[in-house]
Amino acid sequence: MKKLLSILFLAFITVNAINAKKANAVWYFLAKKQNTVSQDSNVNVQYGIYTKFANTDYNLGPYPTMRIKVTNKTDKIIFIDLGTSYLKKNDIASVIYTPTITTTMTGQSIGVGVNLGNIADAVGIGGMAGTALGGVTIGGNKGSSASTTTYAQRFLSVPPKSAIFLEDIPILTPGSEKALGDLFYFKEVGMGKQKRLWCLSNKFSDVESGKIKEYTEDNTLFTIGCYLNYSFSEDFKSSNGIETTYYVKKLIGSSMTTFPPGNSKEFKIMDKTFPQWRDEIGKGNLELIRLWAK
Repeated sequence: MKKLLSILFLAFITVNAINAKKANAVWYFLAKKQNTVSQDSNVNVQYGIYTKFANTDYNLGPYPTMRIKVTNKTDKIIFIDLGTSYLKKNDIASVIYTPTITTTMTGQSIGVGVNLGNIADAVGIGGMAGTALGGVTIGGNKGSSASTTTYAQRFLSVPPKSAIFLEDIPILTPGSEKALGDLFYFKEVGMGKQKRLWCLSNKFSDVESGKIKEYTEDNTLFTIGCYLNYSFSEDFKSSNGIETTYYVKKLIGSSMTTFPPGNSKEFKIMDKTFPQWRDEIGKGNLELIRLWAK
């Protein structure tokens, strides 16, 4: 079935590559706004924006994702409330905390949402190994010695002079397209059990492969931000906030014509068009959302 999926997506790519000059891969380079804040005297917040599954597994749909690292610079424990922390898309805010219950049994794991109707952007969130937002076991085994129930954590604690990673946060989710001006859409690719929901970029009529479009904070295509609420006390009677906002600084078109999409041609075009892109991302000056366009 995976082979069939690969053939189907190869056909999908080939059709889109008929007009080789028009970009069928779009790279959005984001930079922090000038007045943005990433740290204060207590905490330092580092962000990484990347397209999950874009290079690792072509049988999974790509999802633009935000990864957050919080460093406690003080000698006291700091608490983070994900229920009053937000991901912002063009100033439209959605709470980060997604209340979930995961029941783990021998050989399988079952996850269900709690009050998901109250959270507009509720979606399955995949985290990286070792993340702090793995949940805590409450009440021990439920119904069987072979099962445990885990509840997602709303409140996180960061030890003195230490850092934690938050669970990866999907930036674009089905139903949130309008928040970013309908620049993106979702499409099911594959058949049967191998069908996956892909996040794709709409094509730009004026964006050609190997061409750069520059933007300022005033005319940018969209902004993505995050507000984190933290406190030195568990009751949050007094709290502080750190808000960071990114804007699209460059839009660069590229071309992909062979499977998998992360082929050498696409990267060669990007290396020629914007040779500094790897260094700029490595230094943290730019973040990247990389999607295929149709």
